[in-house]
Amino acid sequence: MPILQVQVTAGRSQQQKTAFLQNATKVIEQTLNAALPSIRISLHEIEQQDSIVAGQVGAEFVNIVAFLLAGRNDEVKANFLAAINKTAVTTLDVSDSCIRTMLIDIAPEHMGVQEGLSAAAFRARSAG
Repeated sequence: MPILQVQVTAGRSQQQKTAFLQNATKVIEQTLNAALPSIRISLHEIEQQDSIVAGQVGAEFVNIVAFLLAGRNDEVKANFLAAINKTAVTTLDVSDSCIRTMLIDIAPEHMGVQEGLSAAAFRARSAG
């Protein structure tokens, strides 16, 4: 964990999408102190005719949903929000005003990881 699910209106080049994915990974590592093997990001393009923002069909948007293991403080989360927003602006060439990011904290006992264990159980086993 963290897991990011990103929706963006279609029209970005593969180079832009790859740059976003690579830079978002670095942002997660640096701001959330996450281990690289735990980071998952999926980017989903939405055709303009299949979305509406503020009553306007096809308006540009980026929605980022970040699932995090609970426990990070507000300062860490604020730093992540600022950095991921900047990454989207610079790599996807979108306006700051069209980006929305949601952080969802998941209790370690509610997150499954390798071997079918919860993150809490995996941590306990690794510590022991």
